[in-house]
Amino acid sequence: MLVYPILHMKKTALFLLAGLLVGCTTLIKVADKAERAVTPADAENFFTTQANGSFKSEINDSRIARKIEVTAARKSKTANGFLEVQFDLRSVSYMSQTVKVACEFLGADGAVVERQESWTNLPFQPSAMQTFTVMALDARAVECRLRLIDR
Repeated sequence: MLVYPILHMKKTALFLLAGLLVGCTTLIKVADKAERAVTPADAENFFTTQANGSFKSEINDSRIARKIEVTAARKSKTANGFLEVQFDLRSVSYMSQTVKVACEFLGADGAVVERQESWTNLPFQPSAMQTFTVMALDARAVECRLRLIDR
């Protein structure tokens, strides 16, 4: 006689737990949509290599800053003398996500000498790291600007 109430309580507890998890996911999705609505559609974050081997960042979309961080940027020259750059990116979010990246290559005077018009989708799992490698096709390129956008 006591078996039926215990089984019923287990089913009820599992049902409540599933409802709680669905509710949390929905709340996070609604908050992300609201945040997207107040962020300008063309807001991009920039990470630009520097002559001294470091990189500088320009954050225009704080949503990406809370999801992805650039941990390193390495420059090298190919055998043909073209600039090749590797950016290490790390997810700082607890959720899977996809960000879009593209690059601009800058000449010695700081002007853009080459620009990737198409965006590359980079999927990230929570706390995962990825290396994004790009090579200039213009020999005048000396620096690279990584563009990140969250759409």
